[in-house]
Amino acid sequence: MRKKIIGAVVGLAALSAAGGVAVASGSASEAAGGSRLDDGKDLLPQATISEQQAISAAQGAATGDLNEVDLEQFSGRLVFNVDVGSSDVKVDATSGKVLAAPHDD
Repeated sequence: MRKKIIGAVVGLAALSAAGGVAVASGSASEAAGGSRLDDGKDLLPQATISEQQAISAAQGAATGDLNEVDLEQFSGRLVFNVDVGSSDVKVDATSGKVLAAPHDD
C-alpha cells in the first residue's frame, strides 16, 4: 500500500512539474511578442495602448480565464474586447480605461 501511495505522489509531482513548464512557456511566448488578438489586427496601429496593457486592465475588472481578444469599435470608440471568464470586458484602446464589463450569459 505504501508503494502505491508513494507512486501516486511521485506521479502527481511529475504532472505538477509538467504543468508548471507549460505555463512558463506560455508566458514566455507572450513576453516574446505572442498575441491573443483574433479580430481587428488591421486597427492595431490606431491603438495607443498595447494589447498586454488592455489585458491587464481587463483582468483587473473581471476574474477567470483569459480567452479571446479583439480590437473593434464600441460606442464610437476603438476598444480592446477582452474575454475574461464570463465577462466581455471593453477597454478603451487609447486611454486604457475599462468602459464596460458585462457578463456573457
